[in-house]
Parts: sequence; C-alpha cells; structure tokens
Amino acid sequence: MKKISTWQLILLSTGGMIGSGWLFSPYYGFQTAGVGVLISWFLTALLSLIIGLAFAEVASILPIVGGVMRFIGVTHSRALGFLFVVLGWVSYVVYLPLEAQSAIQYLGFWVPALVQQTDKGVSLSMMGLIAAFAVMLFLTWFNTQHLTRVAKANSIVSIWKIVIPLSIAIGMIIVFGNPSHIINNHNLPKLAFEPILLAITSSGLAFAFSGFQNGLIIANSAENPRRAIPLSIIAPVIIGWIMYSALSLMFMFCLPSEKFSMITGVAPLLGLLSLFGLHYIYVILFVDAIIAPLGTANVFTTVTGKILFGLGREFFPKSLLVKVNKFSAPVIALWINMIVGVCFLLPFPTWTELVNFLSSLVLLSCLSGPLALIILRDKFPELERKFKVPFPRLLGYLGFASCSFFVYWSGMDNLYYLVWLILLVCICYWLIFARKNPVLTFVKTWFLFAYILALYAISYFHNHHLISFPEDNYLVFAVSVIFAKIFLMHQARKEIIAENIVKLREELARDN
Repeated sequence: MKKISTWQLILLSTGGMIGSGWLFSPYYGFQTAGVGVLISWFLTALLSLIIGLAFAEVASILPIVGGVMRFIGVTHSRALGFLFVVLGWVSYVVYLPLEAQSAIQYLGFWVPALVQQTDKGVSLSMMGLIAAFAVMLFLTWFNTQHLTRVAKANSIVSIWKIVIPLSIAIGMIIVFGNPSHIINNHNLPKLAFEPILLAITSSGLAFAFSGFQNGLIIANSAENPRRAIPLSIIAPVIIGWIMYSALSLMFMFCLPSEKFSMITGVAPLLGLLSLFGLHYIYVILFVDAIIAPLGTANVFTTVTGKILFGLGREFFPKSLLVKVNKFSAPVIALWINMIVGVCFLLPFPTWTELVNFLSSLVLLSCLSGPLALIILRDKFPELERKFKVPFPRLLGYLGFASCSFFVYWSGMDNLYYLVWLILLVCICYWLIFARKNPVLTFVKTWFLFAYILALYAISYFHNHHLISFPEDNYLVFAVSVIFAKIFLMHQARKEIIAENIVKLREELARDN
C-alpha cells in the first residue's frame, strides 16, 4: 500500500479543520462573546491540543485503521468499543452532506435556483439538493481511487483554504482596521467568562477544530509515523488557531458597532466586505466558500470510510464492509456512507444547532484516547512508542476533562439527545451480539450512561438557576475526575488487552 508523506498528513488534518466553519464561526463567536471570542479560540485550541497529544502517543503504538474511536475496544469491553465506534461513525457520516450543503448554499448567491427561503431560513431547493447529491457522488467515487491521489488533491486545496482566509483577514485589518472600534464599542470591562465558554460549542468553535484528529484516523498510511503523528495534531491546531483568531480580529477591528446590525448570519464575511465596497473580492470569497467546504467534505469522506471499515474489521469481519478495491480503498464502506449521508440532505435545523450537536458527539467519542494513554503506559510501559508525552497520567485526566467540558458546553438539549443516542446504540449491540445476556451489556456500559446523565444533571440545574456559573464548571471537572477513575476501574484484564494489541498488530502487518 502506498504511503502518504508527513506534509500530506498535516494538510489532511488542517483541511478537515477549515470547511464551512471559517465562513461562520468567527462571526457567530464574536456575536456571542464579543472580544472574548479570542479567549474562546485559545481555549478551544488548547483543549483540542491536550486531547490530541493524548491520542498521539497511543496512535504511535497502534496506528490502526479507524483510529481514535477503536482504542476503547482495545482497553475495555467489546460492548463499549462498539458503542464508541458507532457514535464516532454517526458523527462523521454527517459531515459530507453538511459541507456539500454549505458549498451549494453559497453557490446559490450565483445561481438563486439552488436555494429557497423558508420560515427557518435558507435551505436547498430541489435543484440544490440534486447538486449536493452530485457533489457527494463525485467525492465518494474520487475516494475509491488511490489514497495518495486523494492526499495530493487535498494538499493543494488545503493550502488554498489557509492562504485565502488569512490574506483577507490580514488585508482587511491593515487597510480598514481601527483600534477605536474595540476600545469604544465593545465594552472590554464587561468581559464575561460564561459567554466565552458558551461560544466554544454554540457558535461552532469546537466544530471548527473537530478535524484535528483526522490524521490519526489514517495514521497507518503515514510514511514516517514517529514524525507525522505528533505534527499532524500540533501543526493543524496552531494553524487553525491563528487563522480563526485573525478572522475574529477582522470583525473587531473593521466593524463599527453602529453597523453591526447590517451584517447578517447568512454570509457575514460578504456583509463585511460590502460595507467597504469590496465587491471585487466577492469572486475570490465565493470560490473559497465553495472550495473550503468541498475540500473538508473530501477529507471526511476519506476518514469516514476508514471508520466504517474499522468497524467492519472489529465487529463484522466477514461482511462487505471490509471489502477493498485494487487501490486498497474501502469501497463498500464509502458507498454505504454516501447512502446514509444522503438522508441528511433533508432540510436541517440551523447551522449552529447542527454543528453544536456534531461537535459534542465527536468529542464524546474522543474520551477513548486519554483513557488508552493512561492504561497502556501503566500496563505496557515496554511497548515501543514512536512518540512519547510527558506526565501521561496527568495528560490523560486533563484530556478526559477537556472532552467533558466540550460535551457539557454543548448544552442541556444536546446532552439529552446524547443519552437517547447512546441507549439506541446499546440496544443495537444487544440485539446483534448479546441477545442471550442483556444484563452483561448493561454491566459493561453503565458508567458511560451515568457519566452523560451526570453532565446532563449539572446542565439541568444550571439552566434552572440552581447551580450558578462558574460552580457548574467546577462540578464538571470533579465529575470528569471521578468518572475517569471509574472508566479506568472497568478496564479489561492485562492479558486481554495484550491479545487485542497482538490482533491489531497482525491487522497492521496485513495492511503493510
């Protein structure tokens, strides 16, 4: 199997972080937190980096197909492993239709027949839905080709996606920026920390960073994992933090408060450019508004195919899910993802509501990395690690807490939906694998239910003013530490983990 370079892996992760998020999140975050959005971006980047570094060491030991979601199946029960992989797959499979819809919606400014105005806002017309379907069809076919060909195409698109937003942001600040807009209009003394945290998920900031782990999911395709794995996390997070902060700074420096109402949430960047008569930049922005989501959709098509392929290897080894073509692409898994994704082309809720839920789902599945880091370092210190983090136990607990904060900040409604989704996946596992012993399924997974219910309870009491801010966040941290210990108490026996590692290494050997 042909390998991809470190540079291509970095750009693959970076490309996954710069999709429709850059078109909306900097403005929505500014709306929610004001100038405090810069702190929001920093916290999002920092927490993403902590989670990512926990995964990096584990991925350097086991760069398995399907990546991060499968680690919990190595260290814990089969039931919990199934739960995490399915939750991760559900969250990822929606990204292709979401980004395809975003691209077609922006194209609707040129071709009005692609969109329609409804009571809930702008949605795709029948022609727009057909166009989005065609985009999904093409990207799925493209990903059945050589992975190296996909990676090369993504590298070109990713560079474009980085350069254009940064150039627009820096150029606008230099030419039209005015520090008095911040000093006079945005109430620095009234900077509040609760909106800063609220903006992280409700305004799509966590969504914008959720692609940081894409490099890990296809880490087994890297030429030099020792160098590629840590860089595929650190570099995209830093690049994303700089770019998104610059875009938020652009709104701060260039948008007078008296004209704030003139900017709409449909296309905030276009609104800002129109204030200064920069209509000639529209074409560049339109092109990037289409390329960025499509580039991200391409990345997530690749990654989601790997996740479903990994699910097939782990739980359905004789099924068509593990079928690959002559290019080693999981062709059946890719087409199944597209078919499932088409169902999500139906009119969505608002962009922010959808990405809020998706972010919480992705980051819930990320709990597996910090746990695997602690367990593998404690029980298997002799394993070769191509990348090693300092203070693994501390980083593991901080990574678990970081995931918990992201999930909690998504809000009470999302936590409610997560409870029911986890219950549904558990029922599926019971019906498929454990029909004779449903009690065992509960025993192996109860602590995940209890964990989500604890976060939901804190959010419920906070929403009803029974727990104030920041005490609710202190409770979330305490719950994180307690449940991290409970998860660690329910790890598999050492000999079972060793057997799982041997099986995965045999899997890696077959891939290579």
